[in-house]
Amino acid sequence: MQTLINIVVFILILGIVVLIHELGHFITAKSFGVYCSEFSIGMGPKIFSRKKGETEYEIRALPIGGFVSMAGEADNDIEEFKDVPIERTLKGISCWKKCVVFLAGVFMNFVLSLVILIGVYCVIDVQTNTPEIGKVTSDSPAMIAGLEAGDTISKITYDGHENIIASFADIREVLNNDNLKSKSATIMLQVELVRDGKTITKEVNAKYNSDSNSYTMGLTPATRNLSFFEAINYGVTKFVEMALLIFTTLGKLFTDSANTIGQLSGPAGIYNVTAQITETGSISQLLTLLALLSTNIGMFNLLPIPGLDGCQVIFAVVERVIGRELPLKVKYGLQIAGLALVFGLMIFVTFNDISRIFG
Repeated sequence: MQTLINIVVFILILGIVVLIHELGHFITAKSFGVYCSEFSIGMGPKIFSRKKGETEYEIRALPIGGFVSMAGEADNDIEEFKDVPIERTLKGISCWKKCVVFLAGVFMNFVLSLVILIGVYCVIDVQTNTPEIGKVTSDSPAMIAGLEAGDTISKITYDGHENIIASFADIREVLNNDNLKSKSATIMLQVELVRDGKTITKEVNAKYNSDSNSYTMGLTPATRNLSFFEAINYGVTKFVEMALLIFTTLGKLFTDSANTIGQLSGPAGIYNVTAQITETGSISQLLTLLALLSTNIGMFNLLPIPGLDGCQVIFAVVERVIGRELPLKVKYGLQIAGLALVFGLMIFVTFNDISRIFG
C-alpha cells in the first residue's frame, strides 16, 4: 500500500511541475492568438483526451514531460496547421511575443516555487541562527554532559583554544574536523553556556561522524515562527539558493566531472527521494521538494540547449536581427542534437540512480 502511495505522490509532483510549465506556454500563446491544437501532460500513449474549442486536452501514460502543440513551431509545420492563418502562428507574431511564450513556462515554474516556499515558511517554525539550543538528542554526548534545551552556548574550548560562539553556524564551524584536524573517535570539549542568567561550563565528549567529517554533540538550534513579511524574505532567499544551485552543479561538471555526474539524479532518484519523504508524512518537506523540482525545471529550461526554451528565445532573437527565419534543417539538426544530449544524460543518471538504489 505504501508503495502505491509513493507512486501516486511521485506522479502528482511531476505532474504539477509539468502542468504549471506547459500552462504558462499555453496561456500566453492563446492570449496572443496562436493556434494550439494539443495541450498534453505526460508523454507516450494517450490515456485521456477531451477536445474543447480548437484544442485537445490530453493526459498521456508517462509522467516525464508534456507539451503544447502550437502552430508555427519549427517542428510543427505539418498538415494539421496548413490552413491556419500566418497571424495565428508563432511565425506570425512579433519577436517579443515569441519570447514571452517561450519564457512563460519558466516564469510559471518560478512563481509556483515562490508561492510554495513563502506558504511553507508562513506555517512552519524555522531554525534560528542564534547559539540557543532548541533540542538535545536523547542519549547524545550533550545530554550525557547535562546540556538542556534553552541553554545558550557562548564559548567552546578545545585543546586550549577558545572559540567565541555567536550563532549556531559557529558551533558547526568549530565541530568541523577540517578545522580540528583530530583523528580521535571522540574529543573533549569545554562548553561554556548561559542558563537562567548564569554562566556554567560543561565537558562534552563529542563523537566523530565520518559522513559529515565533523564531530557531533547532539544539538539542534532553537526555532521560531515567522511573520508574513519574514516568510516572504525567507522564501525568496531559499528560491535564489535553489536557482543558483544549477550553476554550481554546472561549474563542478567542468572542475570535478567524475564525481559530479555520479551525484546527478534522474526520475528514479527523484522517485526515491519522494518516497522517503512521503513515508515520513511531512507535508512541508514534500512541498519544499516540489518547489525545488519546479525551480530546477525552470532553470534547466533556460539553458541555451537546442530544444529547450532558452534556445528557442535565442532562435527568435537571431531571426529578428537577421530579418529572416533560420533554415529549418539547421533548427531540426540542433534540436535533435540537443534532445539527444538531454535524453542521453537522463538515461545515464537514471542508470546511476538504479545502481545507488539497488547497489
